This record gives sequence, C-alpha cells and structure tokens, in this order.
Amino acid sequence: MFLATLLISIFCFSSCSKDDEAIEVNQLEGVWGMTAVNGYYYYEGEKISYNENFNPFEPTDDCEKITIEKTDGNKYTVTHYEYYSGTWHRYDSENFYLEGNNMIPESMEGVDVSTAKILEASSDKLVIETTGADEYGSFYDKYTYTRMAE
Repeated sequence: MFLATLLISIFCFSSCSKDDEAIEVNQLEGVWGMTAVNGYYYYEGEKISYNENFNPFEPTDDCEKITIEKTDGNKYTVTHYEYYSGTWHRYDSENFYLEGNNMIPESMEGVDVSTAKILEASSDKLVIETTGADEYGSFYDKYTYTRMAE
C-alpha cells in the first residue's frame, strides 16, 4: 500500500530554515484523522499527481489516522492506524524529535524521505509536508488532518 509506506516513512531528517513559522507545539498531542493527501510521485518515468479526500468520522477502508504523544522534552511518539473490516487497526509506531517545524526520526531505518515539516498545527488542524526520492524519482506529499475525539 503506497500511502501506508509514505506514512510510515513520514518522519525523516530535514534542516531548519529561517522561514519556518512557529507552530503551536502544545496542539500536536492527540488523535488526528486524515482528511486529505495530495502530491506527486514518479513511476516508470511518468509523473503521477493525486489529490484524495477522506472523512475519518465516517471512515471507509482507505481512511487513516495517527495519534501523537509527547514522551519527553521535544520527543514524540506517533502511532499509525488504518481503517478496514469495520474498525481501526494499528500498523506502526515510531519516535521523532521536533526541531522547530521539522520532524527528525529517532531511527532512519527504512526512511526514504528527505524532509518532513509541520506546516500547520492548531487546535483542529494538522498539516505535514514531506519530500524525498525513491528508485523511481522524487515525490512530494501534503497530509491534512483534523482533530478527532480520543
């Protein structure tokens, strides 16, 4: 599952920028349902763009959500879930460090993205942008989440 692979590898190394806007770090913790993902990737030399929308409050078999928990200082744990067979199923968990708006993974094993950056974190919206490259070429993803009840 392409999207699941991208979500698993969302947390990667990136450099800080003077252009980083301050995010509301205290808003990161919680349950976040994916409402949209858009971007592009290359497959066999062809650029493939996509724009998908989801309703995590009325999930279908292609919906995903994450939980983010602060564990210590600027260290967080993110747990990934996907919806199928009528319920949410956990499929991965990983730790990352937050440096400004940049998400730095605790482990680089299996990571193929170059940057993961929080574009927005508020009481009801979380937007994460990733860039990178794989064996087919570069890719870009922008994930939009809405806060869900615990």
